[in-house]
Amino acid sequence: MSTPNEYPGPEQSGSQPPVGGSGSQPENAPQTPNPGYQAPPPGYQQPGYQQPGYQAPPPGYQQQPYQQQAPYQQQPQKPAGDTSFQMPADWPKDMKGVMPANGFAGLFSTGQLPQLLKVSYIIWLVTAGIWLLFTVLGLIFSLIALGAQDNSLFGITIPGSGAAMRAGGVKGIIVSIIALVLIAAVLVCIMKLKEGMQWARMALSVIAVLSIVLAFLGGGSGLLGIVATVLMWLPESSVWLNARARGTA
Repeated sequence: MSTPNEYPGPEQSGSQPPVGGSGSQPENAPQTPNPGYQAPPPGYQQPGYQQPGYQAPPPGYQQQPYQQQAPYQQQPQKPAGDTSFQMPADWPKDMKGVMPANGFAGLFSTGQLPQLLKVSYIIWLVTAGIWLLFTVLGLIFSLIALGAQDNSLFGITIPGSGAAMRAGGVKGIIVSIIALVLIAAVLVCIMKLKEGMQWARMALSVIAVLSIVLAFLGGGSGLLGIVATVLMWLPESSVWLNARARGTA
């Protein structure tokens, strides 16, 4: 009677001797090394062996030192109610950026402006209208003064010489031309202010200062412009303009 661990002997038909010698061995039995075998030291590589995919560096290659990148820092976002002052970053680069996007069709419409900017916008319109009226009258009198002869004008005796009147007429014409240019600039800037452009507020502030200077020369209307400028720089107006600059309004 045979046991389960015995291989069939050669006397049994179809039997084969076990591999590696006769007798039975467990399947997971460790293999005994050959006599004189020595295990290679750790990290040993066979001469000529190269790791798959490895490419040798070219002659003269020097490895660049590792530079650690600075950790990413997220830029702080300004709050929605930001009233801080910042220099305008939206200055126009060409004439197309200066002119109103929809022309002057909506000149008398305040659009989506906040309350204080609506008041400032209306005051600027009134200022431009009054300024234009006085400028046209001043230009007419300046042109008349150019025709003064001696100390009379249209047969009316006027104190002063005709040369002084003609010089005053020339000055009046120059002041009137400057005033007309500034009035046109006011109309353009208030339209761009309605679009949320911060450079328009800065430009209107400069025009308000120049209008005071022209007022002393007889060609400006500075008081209303100062009031409108103050309204543009109040917190409610700054919040709206800063929000438009970030595209959140």
